[in-house]
Amino acid sequence: MKLIEDIKEAEEKAENLKKDAEKKGRSMIEQEREKGEKQLVSLSETRENLMEKKIAEAKKEADKKIKKLEQEYNKILVEIKDKYKKKKGKSIKEVQNIILKWPLSQ
Repeated sequence: MKLIEDIKEAEEKAENLKKDAEKKGRSMIEQEREKGEKQLVSLSETRENLMEKKIAEAKKEADKKIKKLEQEYNKILVEIKDKYKKKKGKSIKEVQNIILKWPLSQ
């Protein structure tokens, strides 16, 4: 009889150990899942920060290039306006000279 009681007691202990092991296993899985989710969120935030940095750097570079192009454009525009003024004055004088030299204009 004692042997049967010992076997039953051992089976109950084994069943309790099995239940505890399942609970601990589920708990460990849940903890690891939470850790993984936290790491994923952290990686996502890191990625977003890096993207923001890269976008800011690219914007700075683009702004520098745009500013440089605008300066070149303005410089060329000033040169064109100066040449136009000089040529306009010469052209008017030449047309006036042609008109004065034309026989019917006298």
